[in-house]
Amino acid sequence: MFRKVRFGDWLLLTGLIVLWGSSFAMTKIAVASMGPAWVMALRLVVAAIVLLPIAIVSGRSFAVSNKVWGKFAWLAAVGHALPFFLISWGTQFISSGVSGILMGAIPLFVVVLAHLYLADERLTAMKALGFVIGFCGLLYLMGPSELLAITSAGDELVGQLAVIGGCVSYSIHAVSAKRLGMEDPILQTTAVCALGAVMGLAAAILAEPAGLTNATPAAVWSVIGLGLLPTAAASLLMYAMMARTGPSFISYSNYLVPVYALFFGAAALGEQLNARVFVALGLILIGIAVSRISMRA
Repeated sequence: MFRKVRFGDWLLLTGLIVLWGSSFAMTKIAVASMGPAWVMALRLVVAAIVLLPIAIVSGRSFAVSNKVWGKFAWLAAVGHALPFFLISWGTQFISSGVSGILMGAIPLFVVVLAHLYLADERLTAMKALGFVIGFCGLLYLMGPSELLAITSAGDELVGQLAVIGGCVSYSIHAVSAKRLGMEDPILQTTAVCALGAVMGLAAAILAEPAGLTNATPAAVWSVIGLGLLPTAAASLLMYAMMARTGPSFISYSNYLVPVYALFFGAAALGEQLNARVFVALGLILIGIAVSRISMRA
């Protein structure tokens, strides 16, 4: 049974939002000159290179059962290699705003899967209402221009379907991680990223043998950033939080990441914030509050 969410969990969720929020711009830069399969593979390689020494120095043992390794392989496939590729590939054809709207569907997928497969996260009327309010907040944040940009034909449609496929994959991973049981976060994150790197490299070599030919220094640095922040650090934080709160609470980060991106742009680049941002943030926070009512009852 999940315990009540505490103040510390909100701080961890904030950290996760910051880490995941950094991925969109770096991915967009990387896929401009590097094959999406290589973006997926190399960010996992960077994460594995960083995490392996940490795991070894901290005394984590990789002498676990075949069943545990099988779990790690599944999580690496559905939570890292597959969605990283699908979202990187789809990002080539759609705007960041449309991508943000589509990624906002993750909490909706998660709440349904969690209801079906996790006894502690059954869907209630208040939880469903909270998730819908939060999603409406995200739609309001993006505005009509991005909603109208969602198309039903051409490369844009294929890109949108790829991102949605990545969202479904992320959702399956979130519920699988909790259902299959959590190992030590450092051990699990390291093993999952390392296995994902092996899968990713094999796929990239086969699918895009020339995918690195035109890679620019900006793309290389973006991939390094992707490996360090939204892959290695975010995965460590995510698995640690999963054992504390469950996937539904974590999935709310997908509503808040676009809001963070706008506030970051205002703070770092002097971009203007309008009333839409604050109304959307209010709706999202109300949605979170409403969804938690059933868990406190």
